[in-house]
Amino acid sequence: MPYSITQSCIGCQRCLSACPTQAIQTNGVAFWIDIDRCNQCQGSHGVAQCWATCPTNEGCIPLSTGAAAVRLSSISEASGDYWESWFATYTRMVGRIQGVPQSGYWHSWFDSYSQVVKRLQTT
Repeated sequence: MPYSITQSCIGCQRCLSACPTQAIQTNGVAFWIDIDRCNQCQGSHGVAQCWATCPTNEGCIPLSTGAAAVRLSSISEASGDYWESWFATYTRMVGRIQGVPQSGYWHSWFDSYSQVVKRLQTT
């Protein structure tokens, strides 16, 4: 089943270069996954690379849960000033990351890792 980009996406664009089939498309304002090209990275990777590279862990999901195209930029980012655009992008991305609930997987992983580190420190 192909993947889809969700509203949880923060627009970091990591998935664009990570996709081995170039299934992720953009027109400069929005991006989406071409379902005819997406093969879930089968044959090249163990997991879908759009999902693996997504810092939100919810930006790319299997198509069955579906999503609409996501805007990449805001009005302030379209200005000609490089630094104004950079800070607007940074502020938007940080705000979206902080607003996304963390998955249970990461809490479980962190707790397990913390226990291993504590055991190593006491030996």
